[in-house]
Amino acid sequence: MKVAIAGAGAMGCRFGAMLAEAGVQVTLIDQWQEHIQTINQSGLRVENEQGAQNYHIPALFPEQATGRFDLVIVFTKAMQMADFLHKIIPIIDEPTTLLCLSNGFGNEETLRQFVSADQILIGVTLWSSELLGPGQIKATGEGRIDFQAVSSDFTPAKLTTVLNLLNEAGLQASLVKNVHESIWRKAGFNSVINPLSALLNCNVAEFGQLNYGTQLTDLILEEINAVAQAEGIPFSVRIIKQMLEAQFDPQASGQHYPSMHQDLNKQRLTEIDFLNGYIVKLGRKHQLATPVNQMITGLIHSKEQLGQLGGA
Repeated sequence: MKVAIAGAGAMGCRFGAMLAEAGVQVTLIDQWQEHIQTINQSGLRVENEQGAQNYHIPALFPEQATGRFDLVIVFTKAMQMADFLHKIIPIIDEPTTLLCLSNGFGNEETLRQFVSADQILIGVTLWSSELLGPGQIKATGEGRIDFQAVSSDFTPAKLTTVLNLLNEAGLQASLVKNVHESIWRKAGFNSVINPLSALLNCNVAEFGQLNYGTQLTDLILEEINAVAQAEGIPFSVRIIKQMLEAQFDPQASGQHYPSMHQDLNKQRLTEIDFLNGYIVKLGRKHQLATPVNQMITGLIHSKEQLGQLGGA
């Protein structure tokens, strides 16, 4: 199979390297000029527990992508997905499968703008990766992928082919019956730790020590739970809180600054509209009030604007 990674950031590069290691014909596609140039000139450098290795994988800008690909694994940020897919539409035809592993709510809706439902696989991954610089990632620890077909019309043989491809690369993929539960669980987790760490200017461990941390968490998750029930999605506030607490340990991910904190520090736009902002949108659909998530969304957008204006 020919595989394209749409969005070759930290996660996309880790997947690309693991697939290449397994002998898969893979191409990285990203918009970061220095990153793409470095990979093409020097290879993709991957640091892990065993040391470091360079992978010579073709890397392209979206506008350069041509030819036919059997599988496109989508890792773009949610707010960049539509624009990115529009640019690479020449490599997507009827036989092409899209596997979306991007974070956030609402990605399935975006994919449906470009392909039919029977071409879409949607999933969530617990693999992690850190971008060290252009053409360099740190890939440690283990992970897994849960995914499923959006439509019952998805070809079973093709589904098996994708599953086997991922597992032959050591990505520990599983087909599940309700991946939306996993997606909402991860997005619920991110809807707490991402905006609050960004607004409070703290890392995960510091947030875990805050006296008001639990109260803030409960306020956000209670609204998400109400919206999830209206959408018919199983959702457990207790499980999300357990997930958060497991990350507070400095030996786990406690010293980590979540991506939204990093984005605001670098004056970049965030994924807030596909986390808390998406909950506000769905709340309106179901006539459910979501004042806490609405305020969180407004505060993050205000921080984005201050960054554009040169403020804090």
